[in-house]
Amino acid sequence: MAAQTNKHKIAFTGKTSATRNVIRFTFAIVLMVALLPLYILNTLFSMLVLKAPIKRENWIDVGGDVVELYSWQVGPFKSSANIINVAMGQVHFVGTPIIRGTTSIPNVKRFKSPCEKAGLYDCLQLHRATGLVASDELTLLEAQAKHNCLQDAMMVLKLVVCKALYKKGGSTQGNSQMFGIPFANTKMHDAINWVCQSEQTQTNCRVGYFLNVNSINLAASNKALHSTLCASDKNFVDGSGMRIAAQHSGIDLADNVNGTDMLPLLCQQAVQTEQSLFLLGAKEGVAEKAGEALQEKYAGLDIRGTHHGYFNSDDDIIEQINQSGATILLVALGSPRQELWLAKNKHRLNCQCALAVGGLFDFFSGAIPRAPLWMREMGLEWVWRLMQEPKSKFNRYVIGNPVFLFRVFILKQSIRGL
Repeated sequence: MAAQTNKHKIAFTGKTSATRNVIRFTFAIVLMVALLPLYILNTLFSMLVLKAPIKRENWIDVGGDVVELYSWQVGPFKSSANIINVAMGQVHFVGTPIIRGTTSIPNVKRFKSPCEKAGLYDCLQLHRATGLVASDELTLLEAQAKHNCLQDAMMVLKLVVCKALYKKGGSTQGNSQMFGIPFANTKMHDAINWVCQSEQTQTNCRVGYFLNVNSINLAASNKALHSTLCASDKNFVDGSGMRIAAQHSGIDLADNVNGTDMLPLLCQQAVQTEQSLFLLGAKEGVAEKAGEALQEKYAGLDIRGTHHGYFNSDDDIIEQINQSGATILLVALGSPRQELWLAKNKHRLNCQCALAVGGLFDFFSGAIPRAPLWMREMGLEWVWRLMQEPKSKFNRYVIGNPVFLFRVFILKQSIRGL
């Protein structure tokens, strides 16, 4: 009976795969017909310069396998010849990530992809377009491998939209500034290394803040906050709004370095480097629940203490933090209170690094569910937050986002005038 069931599964899988291949082939042919004027134009250009119209390029995928792709020798949209590879069944539209521009991957983690073949598009491209950092790339590709044709098409559509919204083409320098506030244009793993590093000569607690639409809006009318952000040890850029602002400032952001994506990776590194955490902020019981959830998920994670954000005495809470011996402090008091509190008290803290993390504990305690992945991939997590807390987030998003976009417009005009 079991053998018969397995035969049916194999037969069904085979039929599904064959159907998908037919759909891919048909769609590739339709695209080639639609692009026929471009193909003719590029062929004519090639004839004029006495070159073969198409050349073969050999790249590799994340598993290290060689992938052959066609490309036009001359003319616009040279990579449109890749569709010929799809029609020939050599690659898929969506599949294993291809690493273009190199024939070796010394600095890339190599792993066997669950996808059937290499693809022109993949979920990791989508994450890079919006700056999302994947904690487990293999899990993402496993989910992608289970997509049907419609889901593949939706992923490609999301990728096209995101690349249009967050297009590249600016500077990638490490230290930059927007709206008069400096920030570190850094990869997520570099940001985590900075948080976890131990400095023997360090005298004060290092402080890091996350710049987002809300903090920029608040800093525009709060001189103390603006000065505090300018004087921090490190500012990280968080959110799709800041990515758009950076684009109009001629800056390409390395990663979307936000606290919610950082914390799981930070916990992993804290275990490896024997760092310890103290969680301060949020409503009563929320920090404690977040700490318990994190310790349950990350074996060996050392959380020395937690405390809610409704305290009256700075002296008492600072003494508790220092006595705990925690090396990393996460402060979730909301902006601008958390930034101003850290700026005022950092010289009294014995921990090596402190981060202002906003509503981070609400997510990891389970008090507020995080946005679905597809919304985060599109840079729409703020819409989810508004849906979850419409009254408390109305001013921040419904009013604040248009105000921020106006600031971006003014910033763009000022840059053009230079």
